[in-house]
Amino acid sequence: MLHTLRIPTVMSRVLTSLIAIFALGLSAQEPTKPDSAKQMTEAQQRVKKLSATEYDLDGIRINAATREVRIPTKVELKQAPIEYMLVTETGKTHESVLTTAVTPTAIQVALLLANYQAATEGMLAKVPAEERPKSWKDEPPKDAGANRVIITVEWKVGDETKTAPLSDWVQNIETRKPAPDLSTWVFNGSHIDVDNGFVAQHEGSIIAVWLDRGAIINSPAEGNWRDDLWISLPANIPEPGTPVTLIISPAQPTN
Repeated sequence: MLHTLRIPTVMSRVLTSLIAIFALGLSAQEPTKPDSAKQMTEAQQRVKKLSATEYDLDGIRINAATREVRIPTKVELKQAPIEYMLVTETGKTHESVLTTAVTPTAIQVALLLANYQAATEGMLAKVPAEERPKSWKDEPPKDAGANRVIITVEWKVGDETKTAPLSDWVQNIETRKPAPDLSTWVFNGSHIDVDNGFVAQHEGSIIAVWLDRGAIINSPAEGNWRDDLWISLPANIPEPGTPVTLIISPAQPTN
């Protein structure tokens, strides 16, 4: 149960984040619409304690001490134009390097439980004024930098474990190199749509390299507003179908 997860100050922050993200949208939903509040509550109830510091949520591993969140995924595309690094198996798989069977709702809950704070600050920092969506707000987290995360990938080649920054798996089509300003990603958190409920759950979008407010995590890199700029970097990516653990960790040291 949620109350067994003893990450410092997590309960108040989780509740505050959930209220901020869902309250407005939920108030407008009709009974026949997707029940996002129920989905979130059910995800919280599925949290299982594995040890003094480790928890499981639908296959996601959460480390309370390090705030590391490990998500099971697999390689979907090795060589392709992409807009995403991770989507669900029913999401936009034709333009994503990785897919996962884990639900976006569970991933957002896991990140909140690990004490990350969903906020859009940083998503639009390098976007020209004329390209900025008028309806988006640049909102900072309660604690400076608390929406910034480091993302790495881990996979096996025989008995050897390989690791790399997720940013090494995507390249700028013009420079043919990974983005030099993608050492951290923005945990913006998805939002509620009146018709479709929790947008990430509805669309299956989890980690985007092309700006997507509905995705849970976005790239803050130069050119993130362009949908024609990003392609996978096949030399660094294992074969399609390869199991990959996607690891999210704090960009700032844990207190």
